[in-house]
Amino acid sequence: AVVSTQSTGERVMGADSGDGKLPTVGKQITDINTKVDKMLGKHQKTQVLLKRLNELAEYTDPSFIMRYDPANFIKRDYVLDSTTRLQKGAVEAKKIQELSKFVDSGNLKNLNELEKKMGPLTSKCLDLNDKEQDMGKEIDDLLFKWNGILDTLTEQFVAFDTILRAIEEKEEEKSKK
Repeated sequence: AVVSTQSTGERVMGADSGDGKLPTVGKQITDINTKVDKMLGKHQKTQVLLKRLNELAEYTDPSFIMRYDPANFIKRDYVLDSTTRLQKGAVEAKKIQELSKFVDSGNLKNLNELEKKMGPLTSKCLDLNDKEQDMGKEIDDLLFKWNGILDTLTEQFVAFDTILRAIEEKEEEKSKK
């Protein structure tokens, strides 16, 4: 076995050149180590957190959450994701509850009889609708004819007025002479 005469620091940092200066990499590591030690020494909260670092890292691990009944987390996420859908459903249920007051269960007992009466009533409504459309066409025709008669009478009265004025003007001319 070979026994090394170098110290641990020399093996990590590099051999001392004899001039009292450490190699640059070794010096940088030493500076960083000194700064970290000074920072940790001044802040108690940081020291406590560093001591608990492994424990805190465990809490952020997803497997930690799954160890404690993952079904509850999944249920919570489902409920939170479907909140708007549940709220809409509640509003619609409230509307149904309000409208249920108007539905009388006694009316629903005679449903078969009412269905039998609906067929003839529907056909009567359709017949009345057809008659209404026919009557509307007839009224439109009558109004068109009435407007034609009024136009003819207006033209006739204008013609009569023109003739009467012409006669009156001739009479006035005769009376002036």
